[in-house]
Amino acid sequence: MDSIYDRKLLANKVAQLCYNHFDNLPKKGKPIEGKEWTVVAAFVQQIRQNDETRSSLEVVSMGTGSKCVGQNKLSKDGDILNDSHAEVVARRGFLRYMYHQMEIAASGKESGLFTVDAISKKFLQREGVSFIFFSSHTPCGDASIIVKENSRIMCNTTEGILKPSEIKVTSFDEEPPSKMPRFDIPDIHRTGAKCVEGGPQDLKQPGVNHHVAGVLRIKPGRGDRTLSMSCSDKLAKWNILGVQGSLLMNFLSKPIYVSHVIIGKCPYSQSVMERALINRFEHSANQLGNAVFMQQKPDISQSQIELKFGKVENDEDDQMHPCPSSISWCACPMKQLEVAVEGRKQGITKKNQNKPQCRLEICKKNLFQKFVSLLSCFPTDNLPIHLKEQHSDIQCMTYNKAKRLCSDYFEMWEQTRAKMLSTWTSKPTTLTEFTVCE
Repeated sequence: MDSIYDRKLLANKVAQLCYNHFDNLPKKGKPIEGKEWTVVAAFVQQIRQNDETRSSLEVVSMGTGSKCVGQNKLSKDGDILNDSHAEVVARRGFLRYMYHQMEIAASGKESGLFTVDAISKKFLQREGVSFIFFSSHTPCGDASIIVKENSRIMCNTTEGILKPSEIKVTSFDEEPPSKMPRFDIPDIHRTGAKCVEGGPQDLKQPGVNHHVAGVLRIKPGRGDRTLSMSCSDKLAKWNILGVQGSLLMNFLSKPIYVSHVIIGKCPYSQSVMERALINRFEHSANQLGNAVFMQQKPDISQSQIELKFGKVENDEDDQMHPCPSSISWCACPMKQLEVAVEGRKQGITKKNQNKPQCRLEICKKNLFQKFVSLLSCFPTDNLPIHLKEQHSDIQCMTYNKAKRLCSDYFEMWEQTRAKMLSTWTSKPTTLTEFTVCE
């Protein structure tokens, strides 16, 4: 962007666009006003006009929610949405949008997003098209660990007043020394995301020493531990590998990255957002050897417009509760809008939950089916070479094996995990052995 003023202008414009889009969605799945809160996230497509001074903005995917399925409820059939946080729901809707645009381009019609490279037969993102990621709240995990403004707590210490990073607090199970002076220290906004086992753990001491910053975290579940990484960690991963994932990368010449990240009005720190999404991995990312995938440094800014259904930070009476449902919307002609509860379509009975028509469009199984269906949109000779060689086997291929088809993506992910994300959770392979067949 040209200036701080331009960034603020864009941030407010995008936030208002997203909130208007949310307001215009049907009531089903939305929070009960005054009783429930939610998070709204979206992918906004920006198209620069010919004169380069103007651009159009369009919401192409939106998600809401703050819930996660515990590991004991995960499905080996790929038919449950494990992570229903708004950011993840929006990204999965964005995958649907990209599949739809690829189908348009493959049919010979003009796609607003992709062109087809004549030599490689792969898709290229159109010149002048970029994507903005918006969230009404800072992503859970590292980006949400922020020092509170004008909020301090009393703390016993044998030292003088220290910098927040130097503060050491006596353990609660130790007897404090007599005549210990008391000092007030800064407090922080806390995240519910838990440190991944095997890595550094939270100290859980008063004030700024409650959390350890910069580490990988998993989302909390209701009693049952989850295997879903925090949204801060997922955004950092998308910033290196792209938002398209491994299946769609088979059809792309380059990854799809976001150029801007915009956060709504909420507790926010510019430096913490940059740490969570870029800086904590920047040194290691520079050592990754791959010309296709490069860690991005998107513009990060905050809007001053607040979500009407946003989380109340000072809800001392604990009257507001997270909305139990998630909304998924994308700019596709079929099934634009779906509402999910506990990873399944809202209103589906236990008797019918395993039927194909009862699955969410954004679950792994259905997105895998979209990948296989996209293959059939091409004459075999027009497929990328590596897919042409495997074409006859993909119908019977497991999801796990299909995710390895794009060797560039798979190798980059392996490198990224080894050098930067070594404690990233691994799901049991039994959860990825399903096929597109019923």
